Amino acid sequence: MTRTDIITELETDHRVIEALFTWIHRTPIEDTGRERLLQEAAGELARHTAAQERYLYPAVRSCLPGGDGFVEKENAGQERLTAMLRGLESCTVLEPGFDGRVRALEREVTQHIRHEEHDLFPTLRQGCPPETLQRLGAQVREDRARDRAVAGGSAATVRSVLAGGGAV
Repeated sequence: MTRTDIITELETDHRVIEALFTWIHRTPIEDTGRERLLQEAAGELARHTAAQERYLYPAVRSCLPGGDGFVEKENAGQERLTAMLRGLESCTVLEPGFDGRVRALEREVTQHIRHEEHDLFPTLRQGCPPETLQRLGAQVREDRARDRAVAGGSAATVRSVLAGGGAV
């Protein structure tokens, strides 16, 4: 198994979340399976956020000048995502506006991904020792292994494919 650093682990989260949104949009509008896919995306976002808060943000604060500013900006974005997810918790696919709200959430997630992958991650890769990033990646993998022991679903399938375990 290839050892990856925390940045690669979080980028994999991004690909999984993007794939879940793609599946939501490819599923017929009236299909309640879209609700399950949205719940999976919400779960992946929660795990991603937890990894950021527990491992990434402390590294950003300690390795980057102005790291507190990066983290404050990230936290503001996370709060917007959380509020949007809460607004979708009680919605069903049959309610007017469900698809529009999912698309708005997807746009917000896409902006978060773009910011991290184009701004934060390259800056962190330059400012943080590689061995620290590797150690943090190992800690994230350990947390995820525990989570996956009780989880499954479409996100697990996407992660398997990204790890070279088959086709979606």
